[in-house]
Amino acid sequence: MSSPEGHSVLVVDDDEDVGEVIAAILSDEGYAVHVLSDVSDESFRTAIGQLEPDLILLDGAGHAEYGQGWLEAARVHLRQRPIPVVMLTGHSHDAREAEAGGTERAQAAAFAAILLKPFGLDQLLNVVATTVSDEPFNHSETGEQRRTESLTGRLESIGATDIRPSARREWATFLLPPDERVYQLYWWQEQAQYLLGAYLTDGIFERLGTFWELDDALAACQARNQPG
Repeated sequence: MSSPEGHSVLVVDDDEDVGEVIAAILSDEGYAVHVLSDVSDESFRTAIGQLEPDLILLDGAGHAEYGQGWLEAARVHLRQRPIPVVMLTGHSHDAREAEAGGTERAQAAAFAAILLKPFGLDQLLNVVATTVSDEPFNHSETGEQRRTESLTGRLESIGATDIRPSARREWATFLLPPDERVYQLYWWQEQAQYLLGAYLTDGIFERLGTFWELDDALAACQARNQPG
């Protein structure tokens, strides 16, 4: 069972009262808790990128059923750094489906646990303690440096050359054949997205796109690293 120290939990629930109760309970146990009451897709993805929580308690964006929560959980499961997701719901039929795991969407969501409202205090604490990621995300400068070192290696693997990484964060300037333009890939913390761009011959910076995940940004780089 993981210790609360150093671990963060993101609570996603449009019922602000429920979110505050969960935050109070988990904060008293030593977890760093963030509550998101705006359950829109963009707000959810931004919060994940900015916070990199070690566990997500995810209430579905639907009053009649779990709704969009199925897709959001599946997307989190496919991240380069998967984050355990606990289904937080008041819909018993959705909870049964997730627990049985027999449907395609239940298998894709791969919930670490199910927490059915109304839940007990001990039940909440036990679920969080047994599902939170074993290794907290490293938000320190050392963690940033390690992520930049990993980025350098991944850029090399897709053919980038003359890679000049930042010593402070996930940011690199590099060349990509066949056009040999100067590219820059930067983690934009405020927007929780990767920004990819390239310099034209006249020195103008051309923004090529923003990406929620590093894999998608690197795939865009690789696509440009193709003849024709």
